[in-house]
Amino acid sequence: MKLRYFVGAIGAAAVLAATPSMAADAVTVKIGSFTPPKAKYLREIIIPFLRTVEKDSGGEVQFKEFWGGALIRSPRKQWEGVMNKIQDAAQVLPAYTPKLFPDFTIFALPYTFRDTGSAEAAVAIWKMYEQGHLGGLEQVHVFAVYTNDNSGIHLNRKISSLGDIKGLKFRVPGKAEADVVKKLGGTPVGMSIRQVAESLNRGVIQGALAGWSALGTFRITPLIKTHIDIPLGVRTFILAMRKDVYNQLGGKARDALARHGGLKLSRAMGNYYEADGRQLRADPGERSVVRLPQKDHDQLYNDIFKAYHTEWIAKNEDGQRKYSALQAILKDLRAAN
Repeated sequence: MKLRYFVGAIGAAAVLAATPSMAADAVTVKIGSFTPPKAKYLREIIIPFLRTVEKDSGGEVQFKEFWGGALIRSPRKQWEGVMNKIQDAAQVLPAYTPKLFPDFTIFALPYTFRDTGSAEAAVAIWKMYEQGHLGGLEQVHVFAVYTNDNSGIHLNRKISSLGDIKGLKFRVPGKAEADVVKKLGGTPVGMSIRQVAESLNRGVIQGALAGWSALGTFRITPLIKTHIDIPLGVRTFILAMRKDVYNQLGGKARDALARHGGLKLSRAMGNYYEADGRQLRADPGERSVVRLPQKDHDQLYNDIFKAYHTEWIAKNEDGQRKYSALQAILKDLRAAN
């Protein structure tokens, strides 16, 4: 009996040693976002990314998802929620808390990114992060940085020219965007993207400065009658996990995050928004699109927005170094394409 018990114990120990450790070593990460759970980018990119990381980690990490603001409804409170340990990881929009992330305001400068903007912006911003030009992220491990497409002006009425927006009220996500709306003759109203549809319905605002790709996600599209297609800067998103949680992860989980996140995930998100933005611009349905001739774009940049770039350099710490770094990255990307 003793021998049989001893042999059985050895066999059990061998089985346990050969079985991947899950219960003892697994870390459950609560990840949240203010965007609706049916958002296309979540279903097609972010959620598959999470499942892939879980699988490749051998069970060392499991993600518990809280989409649609299930834990923290306000887009402005996502970072605070991560720092206060209400959620462990989140999608954060720096434009809502510019004092915490002043370096990210550089990406909101009009006429910085070409085309719809998000494909080259995602790669450029990741490279800026890798090179240490983006402060405020010391307490998190960053999965990805990316943007949706260049902002445009979207109105709930028919107009025929840029001058027709004077005196109208527009939603803006942050101060940088508010300055843009003022320069164009509109009145900025700060609010989150979740409030735009209701505010348009109630007449609180007559339009919004936002990426085209955000309109469908937040059910704004049916309320829009006119778009003005101007590259008014992008809004950056950070997908990140609090560092104390990341430090609990095993080697397989960290390797999986490194292999599937970073530039790979940032590029995937950028390409998604690039394609989405192009499709919306090309096929606006019954909505009209005001498109400016190149000479008008040149005039807008030279008369109004060039000064924004100069002011950003002057007002931000190491502004010239960071601005030059971004321009060098963009030059290399455009030369490669």
